[in-house]
Amino acid sequence: MTWLLNLDYTIFTWINGLAGKNGLADTAMRTFCNDHLVPFTLGFMLIILALHGRNRPQDRQNIEAVIKVFMSIVAATVLMQIVLTFVHRPRPFVDHPVNLLFYYPTDWSFPSNPATATFTFFFSVWFSDHKFGWWFLPPAVLMSFARVFCGVHYPADILGGIIIAAAGAYLVHRAYFLSRPFVALAQGLESRARSALSLRE
Repeated sequence: MTWLLNLDYTIFTWINGLAGKNGLADTAMRTFCNDHLVPFTLGFMLIILALHGRNRPQDRQNIEAVIKVFMSIVAATVLMQIVLTFVHRPRPFVDHPVNLLFYYPTDWSFPSNPATATFTFFFSVWFSDHKFGWWFLPPAVLMSFARVFCGVHYPADILGGIIIAAAGAYLVHRAYFLSRPFVALAQGLESRARSALSLRE
């Protein structure tokens, strides 16, 4: 266990050691690190997913995919809270000197909340649509890397978030009975809206 923690810290110091050496890189990493740009981008991409169907069956599949994303986020959040009940890891800047390019988060470091959220988007969409799902990976990777670069997470925190995200998305997509009522409700509302607007059926 000790050697894993040492490896984690070694990788952290290598990535965080890049901070403060290039103003342009620092600005870019701060941008990807914040709590607004990447989540907004993923939300916008989710809207595109909901609207990019070419026919009625695809429309219904896309609605199902969007519902499962939200349910996967709920599942991943529950799993993350369970982990946080047992694991209390301080942020890197608490125990070590770091090149901090961000504000001081006050919650625990493991697992990474941003990594859990962004990779849940990726895994859930990918399980529904392998082709479109890959577009969700770069924002998730960039934000996760930026969190280490800016000194607010260890690499293992990111890895923990990724594992939880994959587990939450897998659970929702495998246990279809969990999402079936919500999918049926959303598809029913969408059908009524289309009928009211005299759109394709």
